[in-house]
Amino acid sequence: MVDAARVRRIRRAVLDWYERHGTDVPWRPQPGRPGDPYAALVAAVCAQQTPMARVLPLYRRWMEALPTLADAASASRAEVLALWGDAGYPRRALAIREAARAARARGGELPREEAALRALPGVGPFTAAVVRCFGHGEEVAAVDVNVARVLGRAVLGELDPTPAGRRAAIEDVARRMLPPGDARRWNPALMDLGAFACRSRPRCDRCPLERLCAARPRFARGEKAPRPRRQPAYEGSDRQWRGRILRILREEAAEGGSVGVEELLARVAEGRGGQERARRLLGALEREGLAWRAGNRCGLGEPPGAATGGPAAER
Repeated sequence: MVDAARVRRIRRAVLDWYERHGTDVPWRPQPGRPGDPYAALVAAVCAQQTPMARVLPLYRRWMEALPTLADAASASRAEVLALWGDAGYPRRALAIREAARAARARGGELPREEAALRALPGVGPFTAAVVRCFGHGEEVAAVDVNVARVLGRAVLGELDPTPAGRRAAIEDVARRMLPPGDARRWNPALMDLGAFACRSRPRCDRCPLERLCAARPRFARGEKAPRPRRQPAYEGSDRQWRGRILRILREEAAEGGSVGVEELLARVAEGRGGQERARRLLGALEREGLAWRAGNRCGLGEPPGAATGGPAAER
């Protein structure tokens, strides 16, 4: 671990940079804007595997439609899936709803304790830390991939500190580096710095830690961080076809109806064959609770007649 004087210099450099360049997003507490645990939950789930440029409109759309935990708990699956739209990974919409329903069943509020938060559907270590810090004002470190890169490089000298095998070491560094009483500024400062400068291919000349970073000499010698693993092609993938199915189901739901299974399969396959593939994917969406099928009809979310807020809506 670095010495105390260097810890103070790193903290000061990061927080000074954040004062000048930090992003003011609505779920981060500011003077005169107290924390909101539900807003923090929504933001953390929206941000999973999604760039900030897409998170903000999704977050705002969700909070305008479902501004409270009770609203999310009472919404139907079809409502939250329609609200999520084409933002990708739609199971996240159900995760927010199911976490809200579980919290309502336990007293109507999101808990403060990590174990209780992580017992909620869809809540992992990072989401729990964001709710605790931004929502409840707890002094905890929130570690996402951006934070892991900044601290892993600056403190440990790692070029690529994000693999799962390094998680315990990074979390230990994050706890030790947390400035007492300043978690609400420190956590977002590291997130913003990782997104702005300490990227997979770092922009060290733009980083306030350039002279303090333990990994900087390695980069200066020409060492490079491994390239991020390339995502499989989207075009023609199952993910694209699933999105196509859900888009049709959202369109039908907006008109208050459902669609015939065979009609859906034909529209998804676009006359190119592949209806069996579309049928398989519709079945997967049904098992995940994203779609329903009854006889020769199918639709978004839960089947007609399922209770909106009660146990009958759950699978």
